Amino acid sequence: MTMRDTEKLAAQASGAPPGASGPPRQGPVPPMRQKQLTIPPPGLDELEEGYAQRPEGAFAPEQAIDEQIASLEAWAMSNLNSEAREVTRFWLFRGLAFLGAVGAALSPVLPNPQIAIGCGGVAALAIAIDAAWPSTADRNARRRAIHDLRELQHTLKLKWDKVRLAYPDPNTPKRIAHALALLDATQSKREEISRYLGDATPGVRQSLQR
Repeated sequence: MTMRDTEKLAAQASGAPPGASGPPRQGPVPPMRQKQLTIPPPGLDELEEGYAQRPEGAFAPEQAIDEQIASLEAWAMSNLNSEAREVTRFWLFRGLAFLGAVGAALSPVLPNPQIAIGCGGVAALAIAIDAAWPSTADRNARRRAIHDLRELQHTLKLKWDKVRLAYPDPNTPKRIAHALALLDATQSKREEISRYLGDATPGVRQSLQR
């Protein structure tokens, strides 16, 4: 029996065809996972057809998203400044009233009674101004708006970065479609924030009740 006959017998015993060599075949390769859109806006095909031909120098989606983020930042900063003015006013008049009351209470030990009278006048004036200028009742709503605006900024920036990674070409109509979907979602959230901010403001609430 030759060496070739020995290889044929070994191949028949193992069930492999004669002449086959190399590692055993692996199982079937699993199918690749289908690529999903980062943000699937409604009517993507229609929007892509409508914005397929855009003139040169048209309003870019990147500019629209950047301006929207800047507008949200300006709104959040406005609420932060209002909150800072409210806190400053609170401690200024309450502090003046406290110091004036302490100065008036020390009148027996002060060498000049005019100082005690002046301290009492300052305390009375601070209390009167604080009472005539009441604090707003929308502090909780304003703090909630600041939190929601910051969160909306981060969400908008994150989703737009995903769109830019999915569609690197800045001139593709799919970027415009996704930008429109993001702007619509941002508008809905802005209207929600404006609604609860307006409902928490006393003047707005009274005008709505009339």
